[in-house]
Amino acid sequence: MDLKQTLWFVLFALSWFPVGMLFYSSTIGASGVYTQDFSIYNTSWNGASAFREDIEGMGYTALAIQSSMGVVTRYDGQAVLVIMGPVRDFSLDAVFVIFDHLMNGGGVVIADDFGTANSSFMMLNSLVSGAIAENAQSLPTSVSGVVAFTGGVLLDLDSYDKSPKLPVITDFRPGLDGGALTRGVSSLHLNWATAISPKCAIGMAGIAWTSNRAWCDTNISDPNPYPDNGEWNGSLPVVGALDLGLLVPGAGRMVAISDPSIFTNDMLDRGDNRQFAENVIDWLSYGQTNRTVVFCENLLAVPWYSAEFFYGLYLSRVFWLSTLPYVSMVYPFVTVTGIKKYLPDMKKPEVKAVSEVFLRRGQTYFSERMAYYRTEGNYARVVKMLYRKLRRDLQKKHMWSDFNAAKVWELLKHKDPSMNRDTFFKTISRIEKISANPTMKIRESEMMDLFFFMRNIQNKLIETRT
Repeated sequence: MDLKQTLWFVLFALSWFPVGMLFYSSTIGASGVYTQDFSIYNTSWNGASAFREDIEGMGYTALAIQSSMGVVTRYDGQAVLVIMGPVRDFSLDAVFVIFDHLMNGGGVVIADDFGTANSSFMMLNSLVSGAIAENAQSLPTSVSGVVAFTGGVLLDLDSYDKSPKLPVITDFRPGLDGGALTRGVSSLHLNWATAISPKCAIGMAGIAWTSNRAWCDTNISDPNPYPDNGEWNGSLPVVGALDLGLLVPGAGRMVAISDPSIFTNDMLDRGDNRQFAENVIDWLSYGQTNRTVVFCENLLAVPWYSAEFFYGLYLSRVFWLSTLPYVSMVYPFVTVTGIKKYLPDMKKPEVKAVSEVFLRRGQTYFSERMAYYRTEGNYARVVKMLYRKLRRDLQKKHMWSDFNAAKVWELLKHKDPSMNRDTFFKTISRIEKISANPTMKIRESEMMDLFFFMRNIQNKLIETRT
């Protein structure tokens, strides 16, 4: 066997090994054991199998994603996406999928603890804020993004179960949900939760709050926790809800919860957690049981030795490679050559008028553009859009009649002493060059570097605490 044949054999074995594991386990009648926290197939105390059974008892279909979040796009917004207890950051493609799902009218619930996914929300916040601004709306400059978590462990000295780290929430306030989420709910029992940032939009729209004697302790291992300077304290939101359809025509709804433990088998029957969980699904689905409830289990701590891990890894790579702008053109031929089979003839895409594309389902031009950029990999236009928004927000915040990079530098050098002057102007020059030529081809990595550069300016000069 020569080198070429050996390479093909190795690639073939690696590609089909995950499928073989599942086939073998099915043949011998083995059943999967799900031990990861918050899995809807985990029947232990830390699983969410009871929540899944409740959802199915309500008439919904509950499914789990083991591979790529991109499969959500097939529902065209007619689903509820549940992101519960993520232990890893979202990929850039996953952020675009969540955004596209929201803009198509889908529901999203994010139940995070310790703010694990905060870095992933940066891009999502920018995209949603941009969609809102596109509709002649804008979030106040005092609002720091759409969704963010404070991090740290929530302690409440005035309302708790066996320990202040097990808060009992009894302060419910009317919000954009019209009281639907808290109907029949008088208490929520949390377990080592965090809080939603009161500075973000969904935090300001909070519907469930702690008592005034609560704080988020960042020193988790401290045996004698006490609120320190810089830690969030006071009455803090733990549940928030946004109906984006009120700001962006055709958009969906979002719920943020600062403790995924509410949905676990151990906690579901405590207080009114079960009633609240059912209310969340009903509100996000608009009460339509034909909307599928999809759980993102690919973001959980799936054991590396499990069949689900390998199969999910395999499928995620397939979906990723098949959606890349240039690789997708070659990928089918590589697959055909590798497995020595033939694929059916490709169906020619249907040509539609511009008005059909940009006005379907009442969506905005902005959200359709973002879906198009994600598909085509046109990252230069993403940079241009983000830069335009940054300029507009800076002018509004500081009441400038026009934008000048020198003015920005004069403010930023005091807020961020680590920023180098030459680096700042060189980066601004690069951004303006890309903005002037949005057809320019740039790498995804460069786009992300420029995004975080602009995000730093936004944090320092626009979303500063007062």
